Amino acid sequence: MQVKVVFFARLRREAGVEELSVELPDGADVRALAERLEKELDVDLEGCMVAINEAYSAPQTKLQPGDEVAFLPPVSGGNGEAGPGPFHLAVTEAALDLGNASAFLTRPEHGAQAYFVGTVRSPNHGEVVNFIDYEAYAPMALNVMRGAAERASEEHGPLRVWLEHRVGRLAPGEASIVIGVGSPHRRAALEACDFLIESLKVELPVWKHEHSGSAPHWVAGQAGHPTL
Repeated sequence: MQVKVVFFARLRREAGVEELSVELPDGADVRALAERLEKELDVDLEGCMVAINEAYSAPQTKLQPGDEVAFLPPVSGGNGEAGPGPFHLAVTEAALDLGNASAFLTRPEHGAQAYFVGTVRSPNHGEVVNFIDYEAYAPMALNVMRGAAERASEEHGPLRVWLEHRVGRLAPGEASIVIGVGSPHRRAALEACDFLIESLKVELPVWKHEHSGSAPHWVAGQAGHPTL
């Protein structure tokens, strides 16, 4: 059977390719695929997560013909947008605007709005940051955003949710993520916003390549799912 393999962030640079097709015996699992790629491409997949067809999966998952298998370094949170409806979800190269979030979330029936804006910090660990290059697995990021927004609504009642993450090169002080929640009640808006922050920082397939006083480096991330 044939599967499509996709690499992101440091893995793409180590492997020297962004994607490739691989022929595997029927019944092969993700771990068998990873071992083969490590041997043939000299790429280190230890500690990486895996997604099959844009959904997180376990290393022991059996593969099917035509699957898209993405190997993901720990995330340190492409272009896409999902809507309409109560959720605005986007991964974009455009500058993020809190005013757009406010216009989307403010409704007569919603007496509370809560926001979080994450910006590029400098200095970081004692070094001046010149800029950060953000990369994302955009189609999967939108799926992760939607799942998080749906879970927040299940827990805290009907919500309007604004989630945008920027990709590309960002300078210190520029916003990389905007999270906003509109709700009839203050406590629900605040708690849902906090839930989204905590969920996305370990779930969202986004990576940061930081350029500072020392050599450029990938910012250490987190793995919220089983790894190789």
